Amino acid sequence: MNASNGGSIVDTQRRWSIRPLTVLVLLALAGPATAAGAPAAAGSEVDNLVAFARLYGYVRFFHPSDQAQGIDWDRLAVYGAGEAGRAAGPEELQRTLEAIFLPIAPTLCLYRDGQPPCRPPLPATTGDDVELVAWQHQGIEFRRGNLYRSFRAGPPRRVRAPGPGFGTITQAYEAADLRGRTIRLSARVRVEVEGAGNRAQLWLRVDRPQNRMGFFDNMDDRPITAAEWRRYEIVGEVADDAERVVFGGFLAGDGRAFFDDFELAVKDGDGGWRPLPIANPGLEAGEELPEGWWAGSPGYRYRSTGADAAEGERCLRIEAEHVTMASLFDAFPQPGERVETSLGAGLNLRLPLVLPSRGGRTPAGDAAALERLEERLAAIDLERLDLDDERLRIAAVTILWNVLQHFYPYFDVVAVDWPAQLPAAVERALAAADPYAFYRGLQLLVAALDDGHGRVYHPGLEHDRGWLPATLDWIEDQVVVVATDDERLRPGDALLALDGRPAAELLAEEERYVSGSPQWKRVRAVNAFARGPLDAPARLRLERDGEVVEASVERRRQPPPEPYLHQAIEELAEGVVYVDLRQASMKEIEPRLEELAAAPGVVFDLRGYPNSNHAVLQHLSTEPLQSARWMVPRVIRPDHVPPAGYETSGRWHLPPKTPRLGGEIVFLTDARAISYAESFLGIVEAYRLGEIVGQPTAGTNGNVNPFELPGGFHVSWTGMRVVKHDGSQHHLVGILPTVPAAPTRRGLAAGRDEVLERALALIAER
Repeated sequence: MNASNGGSIVDTQRRWSIRPLTVLVLLALAGPATAAGAPAAAGSEVDNLVAFARLYGYVRFFHPSDQAQGIDWDRLAVYGAGEAGRAAGPEELQRTLEAIFLPIAPTLCLYRDGQPPCRPPLPATTGDDVELVAWQHQGIEFRRGNLYRSFRAGPPRRVRAPGPGFGTITQAYEAADLRGRTIRLSARVRVEVEGAGNRAQLWLRVDRPQNRMGFFDNMDDRPITAAEWRRYEIVGEVADDAERVVFGGFLAGDGRAFFDDFELAVKDGDGGWRPLPIANPGLEAGEELPEGWWAGSPGYRYRSTGADAAEGERCLRIEAEHVTMASLFDAFPQPGERVETSLGAGLNLRLPLVLPSRGGRTPAGDAAALERLEERLAAIDLERLDLDDERLRIAAVTILWNVLQHFYPYFDVVAVDWPAQLPAAVERALAAADPYAFYRGLQLLVAALDDGHGRVYHPGLEHDRGWLPATLDWIEDQVVVVATDDERLRPGDALLALDGRPAAELLAEEERYVSGSPQWKRVRAVNAFARGPLDAPARLRLERDGEVVEASVERRRQPPPEPYLHQAIEELAEGVVYVDLRQASMKEIEPRLEELAAAPGVVFDLRGYPNSNHAVLQHLSTEPLQSARWMVPRVIRPDHVPPAGYETSGRWHLPPKTPRLGGEIVFLTDARAISYAESFLGIVEAYRLGEIVGQPTAGTNGNVNPFELPGGFHVSWTGMRVVKHDGSQHHLVGILPTVPAAPTRRGLAAGRDEVLERALALIAER
């Protein structure tokens, strides 16, 4: 079911009934298990599904057979979950799993406890006519990106060129006159593509202040795959504080896409559409790249062509480039290397990681069995499956657990028994009373990773849930209002209860579903716990000035206001200049650099996410600066064994620039500073570019590698490893303040920003 099918989710909730929780007894590990581990005994449906899930991950990500390359792995996860769950005992489960996996992994060997491994032995990997084939993963690739790649290394072959996986054209339109109105993007598009995942899409985004995003739609749930010209459109609302509207189109994956006749329009009062003056809407001007548009994604070619325009004389063609490749990097499994492990449910696995290729083909299997399997998979319509289908739920768990089992880069620093999380997640999926309960179960699984980027999101299940008109924080051991635009609430109010339940209790419960460090869990949970149905007012019990106050407020779609907001750049006491890096862009900062250089002190506010302005660091140093090293693991073996090295090419290199800021420098931060903000502050910490006032940052850095699960779930997680400049641990630690400071209830009630005041006092002392 797609995210767009919100109506079917409601129907699903009505149909669900509570299912008794299947009891799983985890027995001692036995057999030649890898680091993944597994329960060794058989018995329950959960045992069967765990065995299927683990086998799925090994075959999908590490078995390099030719037959596996054309498989729809989402459908296979659904199909296999339905088949494996019904098996009665190890013998029947073995037959079931062999029927699923032998057609795509002919050299796979399953054998029951107490039996010898399969005969004949695994295929020989030597011979004059043999070329070896194995999987190499640089992180793990879902959609093509220049950071994450998955490649079946072996004989050289033509593949798509490295790049972000999509070739896009982009244009922006100032939004001041469009605020609060409805807009429509449309264009004519056609494609020449084959194979899953290759498609064209239009996209429309509304940008709000402080890097916040308003409306966004990129047609992910309705990709363009038609070969003839058709007109497509996106309709959305422009936020009241919108700064600009950004739009365009792209080719995702391989093939060609053709674009023509763009139109951006706004709805008039009479319900009609009035076109807006965008640059080069017909893509007529420009020989290769269209004038007025940004284009240039690596791995794609752009060409203005008149051969097949939908309207006018020319259109734009975007085409994927190809190169010849044999491998991503040098590391390769040893010839004959294999996975040998217990899958649980009374079954064991022997699976080669390296296969011989003779005449360009890996060992042959049963072609008729493969054809039958592909027919069964083709009969599964993922778009029509609801979340009341157990197969869909188990498929989502299977894919999610395996991606993280084999590719999450921080298992050495987080305290989690990840193998034990699989049967627990399967149990929750079978027992969930409704779609939202299953959704929460997936969130609980990701929360166990302690990954601040780790998140499961479902637009349909969140669509009718809103926010309180207040930002909350945990201050002086209470949930406290720190910012609000509702006159019924005040900064400094302590929230005692929400809808009749103690706020502290609700907060502790919500933290269980948030992944990350303790400080990041608190940041996310302290506002998330107050979310609820848009049509149900929130009943608040508050403590204000020693008195209990009752209030009923409406939840709303837009997030609550940002706390501690000042002007983006302003002069404060004694000539000290304040720069809010959450708001101010480099375009705004650059004209004022001379003023900053002459100031006795500058306070940079990084209590949140920067606005693409880390170049300001170049004005704080006389020596070149580098960011911490970002390390994408090179994975050739399963079960998060130590990687075969890292791809470390990504790094900021910042030469010094003038003017140099000569006054006292102070940075403000807290746990809302995550990822990009921590790369920024990591340089400040390593090169001692200024004092850091506030509280520890989130403790999560590294590029996010998102993917989607059957059922419309979006998953984000950290796909690379980052340590501090000195090699010490950053994950779960973060950037620590040199001068700790925190707000108080009394200060909030008085309208003070006490962390900023501490920074100003620090500058005055010097």
